[in-house]
Amino acid sequence: MDSLNYQKIFRVLLVIGFLIIFLMPHLFFELLLELLDLLFEWLYELGDILFEWVEMTLDTVVEMIFETDLHDTQIIVFYILMSIIGFAAYRLSLLIPGILGRIRKKLLAYYLYRKTAFTVYWHGLSLLNKIKSIAITCLICFLYIFISF
Repeated sequence: MDSLNYQKIFRVLLVIGFLIIFLMPHLFFELLLELLDLLFEWLYELGDILFEWVEMTLDTVVEMIFETDLHDTQIIVFYILMSIIGFAAYRLSLLIPGILGRIRKKLLAYYLYRKTAFTVYWHGLSLLNKIKSIAITCLICFLYIFISF
């Protein structure tokens, strides 16, 4: 098939998706929350498995190097892990303000761009088109509330 057919198929699927979201928002959000819950569970299990692997590896290495008993090995491994976690948390705390500042600047620029674009569009409309736009917006909101509940 040529690319125009793929574009038509994509657009039809996109319209169907938007109709489903618009007509059945409760089902869409329930599905979205279930998928996020499943993703969170997988990430939690992966993190737990990785942590246990690192801990067992450190246990083995400490026992082989220092020839300690179980309790001493656990104490040494605990402090090694706390040092690694503390260093990672410190480095992360240095990165977060810069990242949040960049996100804030981008969101502010996007907001101002959209506000300006909407203002220019609104001022370009005639009085009749402004009334039509407000009426259509109110009708869409009313239908969305009426259909949703």
